[in-house]
Amino acid sequence: MKSVPEEQQLQSMLSGVDIPPCPSILVELDRELKKDEPDHRELVRLMSSDVALSGHVMQIANSPAFSTGHKLSSINQAINVLGTRQVFNLVVSQLLKVALAGKDSASLERFWESSALTARLSGEIARRLRCIRPDVAYTFGLFHDCGIPLLMRRFPETRSVLGEANDAEDMMFTEVEDKYLGTNHAVVGYFLARRWRLPDEVAEAILRHHDYSVLQRRSEFSSVVLAQIAINVLAEHIIRLHAGGVDHEWAKAAPLVCDFFGLSLGGVDDLIEDLRDWLG
Repeated sequence: MKSVPEEQQLQSMLSGVDIPPCPSILVELDRELKKDEPDHRELVRLMSSDVALSGHVMQIANSPAFSTGHKLSSINQAINVLGTRQVFNLVVSQLLKVALAGKDSASLERFWESSALTARLSGEIARRLRCIRPDVAYTFGLFHDCGIPLLMRRFPETRSVLGEANDAEDMMFTEVEDKYLGTNHAVVGYFLARRWRLPDEVAEAILRHHDYSVLQRRSEFSSVVLAQIAINVLAEHIIRLHAGGVDHEWAKAAPLVCDFFGLSLGGVDDLIEDLRDWLG
């Protein structure tokens, strides 16, 4: 947990961005999950209480990202196969989509599709490198940019600012956002993750995910936080390469990521090629 002064300093950077309240169902689920012995039946009841929500969750649970070889037919079965925390994260994802939906719904749909691809690839990287649980990597990949839709809602110029940040070679991505908006998507995403009951280590990694220097400060952050950041920047690099795009973030992060994973640049290049084949 951050100190009060640091938390207040971060709060001041929200610059009027409105963080949507956490839905009551997440509050209840989080309360149950924090018990020494969560009641499985109560978790199933809560997740099944909204038919539309549970339907969307089951659709994602049966997608290729979670393929178990068998079709899951109920929330109860999904929890037994995927685990309570993973199903909770799918609930959060669907509720966030609803909460953040706005006029630019087509653009947001592309945003969520991109996040889902990053999440899926992040989970696969975690499986191959065995540095973090794949479900944690998936969760971070899904939510790491969740502050962007809220920035777009608050600042009309967000899209152009993000474009400039993507092209920045000598500045941190979030420094460009701070310059023009007075805040950035990492700070906004951190508070959204905190309010919406995502794990503390996911929220911390969201806050730091464009500050690659943290990969050198291993005594200051948990290995789970650092692994999420390293996996994510690698996943996004692979996706951009696959799409034929330019990725300045990888140029900033590559030596630190290689060192963190204990791989040579050539070893990482081999991994990248394997994963591009895996993407198809």
